[in-house]
Amino acid sequence: MHRNKLHAGLLAATAVLVFAGSANAADLYGGGATFPAPAYVGDLYNSTSPVAKLSRETATPTTSTFPAVTFSVAAFGNSTGGKTPVFKDFLTRYGTDGVSYCQTGSGTGKKVLNNDGVFANGACSPAGIAGFSAATGQSAPDFIGTDAPISTADYSTFITNMSSTRSAIVQIPALAGAIALPFKDTVGGLTSVALNTEQVCRIFAGDIKDWTDSRLGLSLTGSHPITIVYRSEGSGTSFAFTSYLAAQCNGKFGLAADFFKPNQSYATAAALALPNYSASSAQAGNNGVVSKVKSTTDAFGYADIAEVLSQGVMYAAVNGYDPAKFGTTVVNGNTVPAPVSIAPTSLLSAKVLDGATVADVSSTIPAPQRNCLRLVAPNAVISSAYPIAAVTYVGAYYSGNGAKATALKNLFKQFYAPVPSGTDLRVALPTGYAYIDGNSLFRSSAVGSINSCIN
Repeated sequence: MHRNKLHAGLLAATAVLVFAGSANAADLYGGGATFPAPAYVGDLYNSTSPVAKLSRETATPTTSTFPAVTFSVAAFGNSTGGKTPVFKDFLTRYGTDGVSYCQTGSGTGKKVLNNDGVFANGACSPAGIAGFSAATGQSAPDFIGTDAPISTADYSTFITNMSSTRSAIVQIPALAGAIALPFKDTVGGLTSVALNTEQVCRIFAGDIKDWTDSRLGLSLTGSHPITIVYRSEGSGTSFAFTSYLAAQCNGKFGLAADFFKPNQSYATAAALALPNYSASSAQAGNNGVVSKVKSTTDAFGYADIAEVLSQGVMYAAVNGYDPAKFGTTVVNGNTVPAPVSIAPTSLLSAKVLDGATVADVSSTIPAPQRNCLRLVAPNAVISSAYPIAAVTYVGAYYSGNGAKATALKNLFKQFYAPVPSGTDLRVALPTGYAYIDGNSLFRSSAVGSINSCIN
């Protein structure tokens, strides 16, 4: 294509990113990933005991059709640092639409999307396995959140269960976030941890089992055996973290070339490492991982930095970078938020991700529809930043959205600036998260898919 025509097409795609009001009130039922929850709904879910898996809110009571549930529910509220959550900003923009989000983990979120034995109208439960608490009769969700991109197996299940009525899966990258490594701060024990890549690899491989290991260079006395805390359920955070371990550790530091296997199940991904640990503990949700680290002497785990900060837990620096500064830049001596840039060639179409392997979406889905599955290449680089990060996605259906289509498009567009060089009207994100549209061509490509793929 001629360059001027290409440029004009990209500008046109961007120009239609005008937030449009919904003709009818729409209550959007979603759920899935816990990793982006502080950015999506705020962190008031931590204020209940047990932690509220469900957050929901509507503009006015008269527009609400959310069913009653027995499990505790958290309203949307400011995230740590006073940041307005993305979904709360959506409610401000579109006063007749509502959003509900149940934290189930990415694996269960994809099962709900595929009607794979878990349905949207099941209760949002502490175990995060029943459903999204959608309205009676609505078995399919309106959207999901996932940090574990759609795989071949996921799409095959969709084709079997849902393609006859919903045509194809829409997957759009939404945010990037730092995965922090929280540790237990104890009297006479750990007070500060700064690690390099090799040390991270050796700890999670179970080669370094005690904080007093001389290879860590910490001035500790006595015995401080490390308890590794990890996610018990299918998790996009686990997928992103084990992808990092596989890329940075395999074939190095005495580890086999396939020692870590990227997987949303940490137990599967780190099957060769688990027997080496001094102790380990599997916990549900990122909040569960951080809570367990907080209460366990010499524990070490992984979770989104916002969750770690929300619970006031110490965390490690990696290669000299602080995860709390992810998604920022320094301007005139001041640290300010900044979207990260990903090359547009790294935004793939019609590709699924199987571990670390990129594969084609099934050809049984027509080309225009399968192109609605967008994937950030696993080897995409976010340079000069904290090295352990996850891209989180929002997913939906190509067709069958009915009167909710406009509201869904508006929800997806909350993650993209209105114009490449204009005023960024989006809310500031919690510490450790970043918008991913620092590259204007990347932005235009993603927005084009939102406009054409939700019907």
